[in-house]
Amino acid sequence: ALLQKLRNLVCNEVGAEPKVCCARETVKTVGDAGKPCIFPFQYAGRTYDKCTTKNSYNGQPWCATQVDKDGHVVDTDGYFAVNTWQYCPEGCPGTIPKKTVPGEQCDICTDYPRKCVFDFKLEMLKSDADGRRADGRIRSVLAYNGQIPGPPIVICEGDELLVNFKNNITGNMTNVDGSSNVTTLHFHGIREKTRPWSDGVPFVSQCPITPEGQDHPKNRNPFPFPYGFNTDVDGAPAGTYWYHSHVGAQRTNGAYGALIIKEKGTYAIVEENIIDDAANTLVLQEWYESSTNQVPVSLLVNGNGRIGELINTGDDEQITAHLKGKGACFNLTENKHFHPDNFTTNYTEFHVKPGYQYRFRVIGAISQNLPLRLSIENHTFTAIAMDSRNIQPVTNLTDLWLAAGERYDILVNTTEEYDQSGMAYKIKVIGYTDQPDNKCPLCTIAWLKYPKQYIDYTYVTDSACTGFHLPSPLRTLNPVPNKYTAWKNRIKYPHWKYPSTIGGIFIADLREPKSKSKSTITNLANTQYIEFDGNITFNGLRMSYPPVPFLLQDPFFYPADKTNRCGSKCNGQPPKTKCTTKNPATCTANKYCNCQHVVKEPWASVNVPWVEIVLVNNNKVAAAHPIHQHGGWYWVVGEGQYNHNINSNFIRHQDKINKIPRNFHNPPPKDTIQVPPRGYAIIRTKLDNAGTWIFHCHINYHVTIGMAMVLQIGEPQDWRTGPLQRNVECETPPPPPRGGPTTIYWFYGMENAERCVTPGTEVTFNWVNKDHNVNTVPEADYDSCNVNNPTPYAGDCIWLAPMLDGSVPENYYFACGRYYNSTTRVGYHCKHGGMKAKIQVRSVCTL
Repeated sequence: ALLQKLRNLVCNEVGAEPKVCCARETVKTVGDAGKPCIFPFQYAGRTYDKCTTKNSYNGQPWCATQVDKDGHVVDTDGYFAVNTWQYCPEGCPGTIPKKTVPGEQCDICTDYPRKCVFDFKLEMLKSDADGRRADGRIRSVLAYNGQIPGPPIVICEGDELLVNFKNNITGNMTNVDGSSNVTTLHFHGIREKTRPWSDGVPFVSQCPITPEGQDHPKNRNPFPFPYGFNTDVDGAPAGTYWYHSHVGAQRTNGAYGALIIKEKGTYAIVEENIIDDAANTLVLQEWYESSTNQVPVSLLVNGNGRIGELINTGDDEQITAHLKGKGACFNLTENKHFHPDNFTTNYTEFHVKPGYQYRFRVIGAISQNLPLRLSIENHTFTAIAMDSRNIQPVTNLTDLWLAAGERYDILVNTTEEYDQSGMAYKIKVIGYTDQPDNKCPLCTIAWLKYPKQYIDYTYVTDSACTGFHLPSPLRTLNPVPNKYTAWKNRIKYPHWKYPSTIGGIFIADLREPKSKSKSTITNLANTQYIEFDGNITFNGLRMSYPPVPFLLQDPFFYPADKTNRCGSKCNGQPPKTKCTTKNPATCTANKYCNCQHVVKEPWASVNVPWVEIVLVNNNKVAAAHPIHQHGGWYWVVGEGQYNHNINSNFIRHQDKINKIPRNFHNPPPKDTIQVPPRGYAIIRTKLDNAGTWIFHCHINYHVTIGMAMVLQIGEPQDWRTGPLQRNVECETPPPPPRGGPTTIYWFYGMENAERCVTPGTEVTFNWVNKDHNVNTVPEADYDSCNVNNPTPYAGDCIWLAPMLDGSVPENYYFACGRYYNSTTRVGYHCKHGGMKAKIQVRSVCTL
């Protein structure tokens, strides 16, 4: 048993590739399903002692994982039975070596598999050069290889991706969460089955990458960091993905890009005239006044946009309402950068020919709660995939909505009857900063140009978004689920299959093309209920992170009971899986708890169980939170909404009396779904991907302040950690949403801060924009917020804790004095923005 444990440890430490583990006379090949190959095995009258490409539809070698008593692969009517075979990893006997090529050459598929290598660096720059001009204003940005979006990554089925990544951030773009110049890279939607260490989540799968790189004595990462995946074995089928930084608000400031995996064959539902060019990708993002002023001022398509004569401005209260997902209307003022005869940017252009079907890939690289609607002048379209997975085609659509993180693939039939002397058609993108009332729009366009049509390069959208209102009747896919009436009157399955049926089509009513065995998805390990509330938490728990990333913790050296863990722990295989819930004592002290929220589930490679998660959004005025799961898709088996307030107890009761229906007939797969306010979504995840996977709201502000948890599948001996060091604390500590022991993040909407420090300690009040100040006040004025100082400053502010006169602790009180009301004798930022802090100075601090 000890030898086997050591052998497992070695296999998990050997680097990035699927492992070939040697034990005396036996070669155990662990393939994409994480199971050992059986050699020899018999298939179609032949005996194989190594992996084979015989009858492999994509040319990749496979092996048997289950045989009958005579050594034959178990099959049914010429098809392999479930769990009886798997693809073999590169380096195993019989596999095809992959040719290493520059990644830019991988957008054209070949008959042989390749290793596609990209070199990326992330830098802080100005939007003052082609490729990153955004909406034409010059501001600080973060850009991969100098571009916004970053360079498109386009590879093919069978290819392997390697991104040699360097952090070249030299400046400091401080965000509310305190992140500065560390970073990571995440491939959104990729399962990373054999490389969970490459998932790119700081303090979950790795330490954040510092700009010092390999020369720093405390560097915890390889340099450059080798991010990547193998499409054969890592759960990366052909489809539309994207990549982005997973640190702070870096993707909000430009750190994102498209990731496309192309099919080698013809797309299944298209007979002819299909043009599938990865260049026909629309990456949608809202763009902000600056990296420190989170007022949305424009929309970008592939990094291009414009602003007209008026521009949004706002105060702290409006910005906070927007960031929290409640919606806000901003003030329109004169745009001093508007020069109609001298634009520095143009809208994105797509050139098409009549009589074809064009595949367009639409990526919602949206940062905050600002879902975007896409429509095309004089055209309808067909949705064929979402979140990288094929769906049963939804035809004759007039428009499509996307929230943060979502992707859709659509087919556009180009018409023979177009105005050859007319202006190109507009692809219209619009969102509303005040959801759900659809008020205060932001909009932009891209051009869809036929031969001989012209483009009006003087055109710019106005602040009212004139011409963006869609006339009825509408056939809308994925409407924002924040109106009960729309949900009640939706087009249900299978009625949406009739192209003339009008209305909204929601996720739960979509279907996957291939039949999924009901007995498979109903092999349930357990059900978890996760409730969202007004504090932007999961079950009242706000996520904090350990100094040693979850994936790199070995309980023998880093026991879980020494961490501030909370959540559920489930053991055993169904139907005997048992779960216990534990929250640390600190959870009882506040209205919500800061802790390391982990839901631990069993892992299996055979007869794989599923976990069901019921997501409950209990708030009427809340965002339709887009919930994203790393490490794999989930299948949406239920969704519902009510016209009254709910909570998880109500949903549990409704479930108990069988009033919460579930669909197990080809449910749709997703990796990001909007959960309706006053509603729920039921998802099921297959527990076949061992590792620690973050599960979070994809609204950037929400995840940075802790609306997240970790889905732990299996035990450390089941995980692969590649080249990363185990049980070593990261060079940079995890940034708590409210700051560290000697740092207080000073922003409107913060929680009142309390700190304990020793004499002589420097405490930093951290903020950037010139709209706050810090004042020492008496305790009585601290309690009532009677503090008046109208002068704004830009941070940081450093306070030095004084020496003690004896051993008696002393308390000091601080508040922001902006926007004082002389009648009520109350400072607005202090009272309504939470901007006050209590610091206790004592000889010894235990917390």
